[in-house]
Amino acid sequence: MQRKGLYPPPPGATDVPGLEVSGTVVSTGKNVSEPMVGSEVCALVTCGGYAEYCLAAASICLPVPENISLEDAAGIPETFFTVWTNVFDRGQLKSGESFLVHGGSSGIGTAAIQLAKAFGATVYTTAGTPEKCEFCENLGADAAINYREQDFSEEIKRLTEGKGIDVILDMIGGPYFPKNICLLADEGRLVQIALMQGSKAEVDFRS
Repeated sequence: MQRKGLYPPPPGATDVPGLEVSGTVVSTGKNVSEPMVGSEVCALVTCGGYAEYCLAAASICLPVPENISLEDAAGIPETFFTVWTNVFDRGQLKSGESFLVHGGSSGIGTAAIQLAKAFGATVYTTAGTPEKCEFCENLGADAAINYREQDFSEEIKRLTEGKGIDVILDMIGGPYFPKNICLLADEGRLVQIALMQGSKAEVDFRS
């Protein structure tokens, strides 16, 4: 999108494209207290990721795990930052609560499953094939529902014994919205971050 001019940089940022980066720290600013020079990190930047050298705030630089290549590590920040902001900051997911993410095999979905599980949530997800469902369960999902073969809302009600879900992260919108609303537990939170199947929906609050 940046290369096509459809995602312009913010005012004051370089016009060199590139948002997701990874590499070796060669220098730090005077206010950076951590000894980062020589460390391999990944980060999310406003622009400039295609350049040989890129500037990133130290606070959003993540250490690259030893078993992950720099190429793969560049894809970590955007998905994990998105999940953290929406599931934990906005959705306030807590240990012991239930969590549902649609599209569990997507980038956002895989990050959401792992983070929610790591922080003690019971994790449910939806996916479109048996293989994708198995993949999600191997990541830590307590249950992965094939939405092509089952009504995910009825299956979630069964799995939660009618209690519903505490936090739902949805990228689908459209026909999923009324189902999500009806699946929410008391004091449940729905976080909508995309509208892949439309921005309009009709909700029957009696259901």
